[in-house]
Amino acid sequence: MLSLIGLFALVRCGANEGGELSPAQVTGVWTGADGGRVEFGADGRFEMSGIPRSAVVFAFTDPPPGEGKLSGGGEWELADGDRSGTVELGFDAGGSFSDDSQSALLEVKETGDRPVLYFAVDPDKEYGYEVRRVRSDE
Repeated sequence: MLSLIGLFALVRCGANEGGELSPAQVTGVWTGADGGRVEFGADGRFEMSGIPRSAVVFAFTDPPPGEGKLSGGGEWELADGDRSGTVELGFDAGGSFSDDSQSALLEVKETGDRPVLYFAVDPDKEYGYEVRRVRSDE
């Protein structure tokens, strides 16, 4: 599943200019505006809640319906292995997702002590919905 996301990443954009993160820099709790939350575990699993539906572009054709907030979980990995500017998400069935066919990408906007990731939703806009790491699991 996540290898399909890699193909989506290649098609979606070129090199990420926000920098790269290691898996240890990704693990932890990230929050966004209006209560959006993503928690990345060191085991390669993630849980998210309160992410606006309009903030996520999915790799497949039938995204969850509606305009509300998304919740769900699944597997995450860095697109390029040990360090990357792209975090790949593969969703499990459950929460807002009726099956496990959906995937999405988060891109790195900022690195440092409190890095920022964003869901890219518009190729003409540099950044989309942002989440900032508020707690590390290091």
